Amino acid sequence: MLEFQNVTISRDNRKILDNLNIEIEEGLILGLLGADDAAKTMLLEAASGGQQPDSGQILLENESIYQEKTEAYLCFGYMPKEYGFYELLRVEEYFELFLSLYKINGRYRQKRMEEIFSLFQLEKYRNCFISEIPTEIRPFLCLAKTILHDPKWLLLDEPFADLNITYRSEMIRILLILQEQGKSIILNSPMFPDLIDFITNVAILENGKVATEGKTDAIYENALKKSPVRMHVLAGMEEALMVLKKNTLVDRVTVDGMDVIFHFNGGEKEEAELLNDLVLSGALIQNYLRDRVNIEKIFRR
Repeated sequence: MLEFQNVTISRDNRKILDNLNIEIEEGLILGLLGADDAAKTMLLEAASGGQQPDSGQILLENESIYQEKTEAYLCFGYMPKEYGFYELLRVEEYFELFLSLYKINGRYRQKRMEEIFSLFQLEKYRNCFISEIPTEIRPFLCLAKTILHDPKWLLLDEPFADLNITYRSEMIRILLILQEQGKSIILNSPMFPDLIDFITNVAILENGKVATEGKTDAIYENALKKSPVRMHVLAGMEEALMVLKKNTLVDRVTVDGMDVIFHFNGGEKEEAELLNDLVLSGALIQNYLRDRVNIEKIFRR
């Protein structure tokens, strides 16, 4: 388990992390969400060993990652927003450099490099200078370098930045393979629709703290309840309003022409029952749609 205990980190007289607490179980794919980009990036940097807290502790399996003579950094692979490539190196030379920095030698060194080339399908770029690598391939090259030493925890800051849906799907495929290999993943990313089933847990950061955290589906359902419903009524407006008035899960009902806008605080089962009651009342409903604005405020930066 990775734990942040009352972690505070300040920069330029501003608290980036403010007495932050969170426990992250092994095996999760945790998405860091919310508008507080500085806090999300700082959390990843601090976990990687690159930003020691002003106060509080960061523990891995109950041991501080900042204690003297620790090799906790070997447990983490950190992929920053800025890749920092050595443009004049060939890809194979780039991998060789980092393998040597992690003191990975002998037969395993070559074996590990071949595993990486295969997993990321980078074989055709092996002898290319990094300056020649296409823009859309660079995030994969950076992630490949990040896992060369086979870390248990991956800390990824904006791994999907500038990737279209095709390359995003490829990145998800690789990360799922890595999770199956036993790696735990923490990533800072907007919540694209195709990530909802990929990210197992979310933590929403606001003002340097964890505002809420939990399973992705539970947080999503809670956000959905906060999003207003817009329902277009072709006929039977009075009947529809009567049904809404009687339902204890409905509040803040307003009428806009032939549209009814309201908040519904139930889950999918209760929503289906409400729709059934509306139909049985004789109301003729053309559209019943959730306003996604509030959801995107939570699941996007």
